[in-house]
Amino acid sequence: MGTAVAQSDENGEDDSTPDNGNSGGGPEPNELDPIFGYASAEPNPCSGESGEDCFEAFKQPVRPAHEVELHIDLPEELFAFTAPGVLDEDTIAEINAAAADGVVEAGELSDPTAEVTAPTPEGDVTLTVEELATLLAESTAFHYEPTGLTVEPGDVVIYSAETPDHGVSAYHERHGRQNRVPEGVGPISSPLVPVGGYWLYKFETPGVYDFYCPPHQIFGMVSRVVVTDGDVPELSIEETGRPPEEMNVLPLFLQGLDPNLPSEAAVFETEALTPENIVSEGRVSWETVVEEYRGGA
Repeated sequence: MGTAVAQSDENGEDDSTPDNGNSGGGPEPNELDPIFGYASAEPNPCSGESGEDCFEAFKQPVRPAHEVELHIDLPEELFAFTAPGVLDEDTIAEINAAAADGVVEAGELSDPTAEVTAPTPEGDVTLTVEELATLLAESTAFHYEPTGLTVEPGDVVIYSAETPDHGVSAYHERHGRQNRVPEGVGPISSPLVPVGGYWLYKFETPGVYDFYCPPHQIFGMVSRVVVTDGDVPELSIEETGRPPEEMNVLPLFLQGLDPNLPSEAAVFETEALTPENIVSEGRVSWETVVEEYRGGA
């Protein structure tokens, strides 16, 4: 299921990459495989808060034009309160209701200043019910950033692993899924990309590409890339395998606490992620997708 307690370095304060002794990165290729792209555990020039000038670190045949970051954003302290007996069902339901739209107001809670204490290996942690609800509301969990992206045919995208256990795979019949890539496109897939590493992929065929993170799709971690010279390509879906799941299982993982985040199917159903909107905006953030979804809470 993957590591879920890591949190993205949003401020870019720690851009160090663990030394694994033998990264296996090797020299950059002159071309990218149409299925497997190119993965490297070498330090990623675009990791953290780097600007687009980081693309210049790559030689021209494989130089990226866009970046997609792979994130987990779940506050580690939240997990202490998922232990059995720490929160009762009524408190969990109240916290979930207050966090559902992403904005917690004290008036939504019967006793916002009530304190809850949870044991951890480092000692007890105490938060108020309002603080817990706020932590939950601010959790954006497992996501690609941006979640929607427009590229031109021939553009290379660098996928940067900011947190652990992420990959990029196309919805394709050879992955046992609905086919949700343009006709003739193969079963695109990266390996799991180590933190601080990257994966390069060149998009050649125009159309709409839907991707999922193999360990984290059950938490709604999916993305859409639209490849176009300016027009809006039609979404192509073939019933060749299982479709995106309708349920986000994160509340099960958090023992009932629910940050109200979309399932993989619900992500693709948002207006924010229609091909028309992605082409219009160029980039669609995960925050935009979540705000739209929570707006219907």
